Amino acid sequence: MDQGLRKTSIWRKPRYIPLQYRFIAFSTVLLVVLLGIIILVVTRQQSQIIKNQVELRGLAVAQSLAATSTADLLTYNYIALIQSANQGAQDPDLAYVIIHDKEGRVAAYSGRADLQGKFLQDPITLAAVGFPYPVVQSTFLEERRAPILDIAVPVSVPGSERMWGTIRAGVSLTSMYSQIRKVQWTIALIGLAALVPAILACVWLARRITNPLAQLVDATILAAEGNLDQEIQIATGDEVEVLADNLSVMIGQILAQRQNVERQLLEITQLQRYLNKLLTTMSDGLLSMDMEGKVNTMNPAAHVMLNVAADRTAPDRSIDRMLGHLPELHAYLRNAIETPYSARQRELHLAIGKDAKTVIVASSVLPDSLGNPSQLIINLHDITDLKKLEARMRQTERLAGLGTLAAGMAHEIRNPLSAIKVFVQLLPRKLDKPSFLEKFHRTVPREVERINRLIEDLLELARAPRYEFEIVEIGSLVDQSLDLFEEQLLENNIRCRIDLPDEVLLVWADPDQLAKAFNNLILNAMQAMTDGGQLTIRADSLPPGRSGPSANTKDPAEEAGQSWLSLFFQDTGTGISSEDLKSIFNPFFTNKDAGTGLGLAITHKVITEHGGEIEVESTVGIGSQFIIRLPALESTKADVYRRSATA
Repeated sequence: MDQGLRKTSIWRKPRYIPLQYRFIAFSTVLLVVLLGIIILVVTRQQSQIIKNQVELRGLAVAQSLAATSTADLLTYNYIALIQSANQGAQDPDLAYVIIHDKEGRVAAYSGRADLQGKFLQDPITLAAVGFPYPVVQSTFLEERRAPILDIAVPVSVPGSERMWGTIRAGVSLTSMYSQIRKVQWTIALIGLAALVPAILACVWLARRITNPLAQLVDATILAAEGNLDQEIQIATGDEVEVLADNLSVMIGQILAQRQNVERQLLEITQLQRYLNKLLTTMSDGLLSMDMEGKVNTMNPAAHVMLNVAADRTAPDRSIDRMLGHLPELHAYLRNAIETPYSARQRELHLAIGKDAKTVIVASSVLPDSLGNPSQLIINLHDITDLKKLEARMRQTERLAGLGTLAAGMAHEIRNPLSAIKVFVQLLPRKLDKPSFLEKFHRTVPREVERINRLIEDLLELARAPRYEFEIVEIGSLVDQSLDLFEEQLLENNIRCRIDLPDEVLLVWADPDQLAKAFNNLILNAMQAMTDGGQLTIRADSLPPGRSGPSANTKDPAEEAGQSWLSLFFQDTGTGISSEDLKSIFNPFFTNKDAGTGLGLAITHKVITEHGGEIEVESTVGIGSQFIIRLPALESTKADVYRRSATA
C-alpha cells in the first residue's frame, strides 16, 4: 500500500534561486544604494557650502566696490568708475564688474568700453537694477563659456532713500564646480573602499545562515520523497538549530501519523467492502441524494424495486429524470428536501409498469460539519407481499364473519317477511274486510321499507367509498348535527354541552359522510339515555409528532409534522359491558330493542376512510365516551390545501 501511495504522488524538486545568492545580491544592492545616497547627500551639502562661500565672497567684493564708488557716482566721475571696474575685474574669479548709474546706464564695464553710457536690456540686468536690495542670479557667460553668479548691490547715501547706482560683480563658478567634483570623487573612492569588505562580510554571513538551511532543505526533500526515517543534526546555537530540532520532531510525528493513516485506510477499505457487500445483498432499497435533488448512490435493490437502470455515467442523475415516472415517490422526496427534519415515514403505492407495489419510505438527514443538511438517506421497504398476506387474512376474517353477517341479515329480514307472509296468507279470506285492508296497506309497505333500509345500509357498508373531500370546519358540522336532533333531545330530557376551543378546527373530509358519523353517535347516545341525561361534545388538538393511523385517502393533510384533532362524544347512559365493547363495531351487533346494529359499523368505516380512528370507553351504569381522531389542518394552510384539492 505504501508503494502505491508513492507512485501516485511523485514529488518533484522545484527550481529556485538559492537563498545565499539572493541574500548576497540583496545586501550588495542595499549597500550600493546606501553608498549612493550618502554620496548624494554629502555632495549636495558640500556643494551648498561652497556655493554659499562663493556668494559671500562675491557679495563682499560687490559691497567693497560699492563703498569705493559711492563718491564717484555722486560726482559723476566716470573715469574713476572705469578704473575701479577694471581694477576689480583683475581678480581671476571675477568674470566682469559693471557699474550702473542712478538712471540704469552703464557707467563702467570692465573690458567693455563700448558699452559705456548704454542701457542693457537683458533679464539679468533688468532684475539687478530694479531692486533696492542685493540680488544674486545665476547665468551663463558665452564669452568665457562658464557659469556665472551675478551679484548686484545697490549704492545709496545715508539719509537718502534714492538709489545712486548699482554695482554688479560676475563671479565665475568654474573653480567651485571643480572643487565639488573633487569632493565627489573622494567620497566615491572612500565608499568603494568600504563596499568591498562589506560585501565580503555579507557573503560570510549568508553562508553562515544558508548552509544550515540547505541541510534543512535536503532533509525536507528526502521527507517529501517518503524518507521519513532520518535524523537532523545542526548546531548553530540560534533559531536555525531550534528549527532543525522542531523539523526532526515533526518528521517523527508525520511518520507516526502516516503509519496510523495507513492502518485506518486499511480499516476504511475493509469497511467500504463490507458496506458495499451489505448494500448489494440487502433486500431493502437504499438511495442517497444531496439537497439539490441529485441522486448520489442507489443500491441494486432500489434499482430493481423502482425499475431504474443502473447507469452511473448518466449526466443527469436528478430525481426529476430518474424518478419522475413515480409521482408519489417524487413528491415525497421533494417534500423531504424542503423540510428535511420534518419528513416522516410514509406508505406509498407505486405503479411500476404493469405491477403495483406498496413501499414504506423513510428518510434521515446526514448533516455536514456545521450541522446543516448535506444529504438525505432514503430507505425503501417493499411490503407488497405483506399487504397481499394481510389482504388474504382480511379475506379469511371476512369469510369467517360472513356467517355472523348472514345470521344477522336472516334475523333482521325474517321478522318483516313473517309479517308480510301472514298478511299474504290472510289476504284471500279477508279481502272484503276494510279493516284488514287498511292494516294490510299500513303494515306491508312499512315492513318492505324496513327491509329496503336494511339493504341500503348493507350496501353502504360494503360498497367502495365515493367521497368528495374538502376543507370542513368541525364546529359548524357539530352544530348542524345538533340542530337535526334538537327536538328529540328536548323530548327525551337530554341536556347538551358543547366544549370546543376558540381556534378554528379544520379537517380534510367529506362533510356529508362525516355528518352521518356524527349523527349515528348522537343517536346512539340518545338511545342509551332513555331516562334523560347529558350529552357532552368536546374537542382537543394534538400537537405534531403523534403517530396517527394510516389513511387510505390521498388527502393533502398527510405531510410531515401532522397535527391531530380529537372529538369526544360522552353520554351519561347505561354504559356498555366489557364483553360487548369487543364487538360494538361489528355489523348487526346491538343490545338495544330497536335498531339493526349497522350504525356504529358505518361510523367506523367513515372515520377510517378519512384517515382517522375511533375508540370507545364505557362503564356500566355511568355512561360511554366515543373518541374520534382525525388529521387536522392548520388554519394558516387552508389556502394551500384548497389549491391542492382543486389541482
